[in-house]
Amino acid sequence: MMAWRGMEARDLDAVLAVARIVHPSLPERREVFAERLALFPDGCRVLEGPGGLAGYLVSHPWRARQAPKLDTLLGALPPVEGTRYIHDLAIAPEARGQGAGERAVADVVADATRRGAPSLSLVSVYGSAPFWRRHGFAPADAPSLASMLASYGADAVFMERALRP
Repeated sequence: MMAWRGMEARDLDAVLAVARIVHPSLPERREVFAERLALFPDGCRVLEGPGGLAGYLVSHPWRARQAPKLDTLLGALPPVEGTRYIHDLAIAPEARGQGAGERAVADVVADATRRGAPSLSLVSVYGSAPFWRRHGFAPADAPSLASMLASYGADAVFMERALRP
């Protein structure tokens, strides 16, 4: 049985191991995950499976219509949550197809709605846009996004989903 739980600092090495498998061409430093966890622990979760950690979700308040560059420290979160940014949802190949991704998205939608976030946003990579579309996300375009998306690779798509409190 797999279950989501809050991420802890002791999970960071296992998170990085999953990230290396799921995102081989989009590496991020341990410090990036550690900072997100320190800044917004409620948005950081891990998928615990029978054989250990099998996935993770990192999300945090951010500015609307913006995406932090990949592998970049934030320094601080904005004083007003313009959007709940889903930095990453990664599930190891052996744990896919069991509904874990759907449960993670439902959890972040519920939390962001409860806290009054007006929207969710993310950068889709590796052709994952169909997954996000099934969860109510749609591609969005803004002139400020081009330089931010460059660090995510050629197939990166900025996506948003409006929330109703």
